[in-house]
Amino acid sequence: MDIKKLETFINLVETRNYTRTAKALHVTQPTVSHDIKAIESEIGVKLFNRNKRYVNVTEDGAAFYRKIKPLINNYYSAVQDIQKKELEANSKISIGYSYTPFNDYYLPLWIKRFQQKYVNAKFSLISLNHNELKQHILSNEIDLLITTSKDAEDLSNIKSYHIENEPFKAIVPKSNPLSKKPKLKLADFQGEKMLFLDNNWAAADLINLQNKVMHTNNQMHITYANDLSALDILIRAEQGIAFGLYCLYPKLEENSIYVPLKWEPTVDLVAVIQESNNKRIVHQFIKFIQEFNFDFKDKNQ
Repeated sequence: MDIKKLETFINLVETRNYTRTAKALHVTQPTVSHDIKAIESEIGVKLFNRNKRYVNVTEDGAAFYRKIKPLINNYYSAVQDIQKKELEANSKISIGYSYTPFNDYYLPLWIKRFQQKYVNAKFSLISLNHNELKQHILSNEIDLLITTSKDAEDLSNIKSYHIENEPFKAIVPKSNPLSKKPKLKLADFQGEKMLFLDNNWAAADLINLQNKVMHTNNQMHITYANDLSALDILIRAEQGIAFGLYCLYPKLEENSIYVPLKWEPTVDLVAVIQESNNKRIVHQFIKFIQEFNFDFKDKNQ
């Protein structure tokens, strides 16, 4: 039975007047008459006694009204609840991330400034290691992750959006003579204390660089950090030389410096989402990040 016809029935019971019901529902009087006749025909019961000016509800009509009105109210309440839930879901952005000084600084800044522009936007954050994040984006458990284009090459059914591009640099303690060089070759790390990131946390770009340095130098003292927070502590404690980016370490401690590296591949920082993700709020957030001024140039030199 048509829900609109039932609305007409309920309103006519309450107004007892075809003209008032037609005005209330923004339809014509013939439409009201047609709807009532259609209901009576469908259930095989007379619902109203009609005269020239007013209609009187029959006993069956009154009983039908008492039963049907709560159902209609519940129907619209359910519709509103579902629409509200859908609206909330479409306003929520779930971001997968691993700790980096870059994320630690920029994620709160992005969220705060984005919500100033889109007040209904809501965020949820999931902290996972590098490989877990890739699985979560593939299974659609998160909307967005920020990684490198090379690291996303093995992901299927995804879209990548360019954010920044930069070359790797060496993070060198200022007490190390290598900090005075204008540019470092991979062979310059022979005999040095090196800080490498575990492969579960390192993106493919960094893994490739670390492997190349190991193959180039056979006399290094390597300390492995099992995540970026541990690597960050080791860097600040001047325990060796690490490789980094402004997109990992936007600001170094005063006792360390970035030194350019003679290493051709650059790193393309990207936002990654599922190809099927059509949430408008997610695409608006990506555009916001793309237009953000990171102002990395000439820092920490």
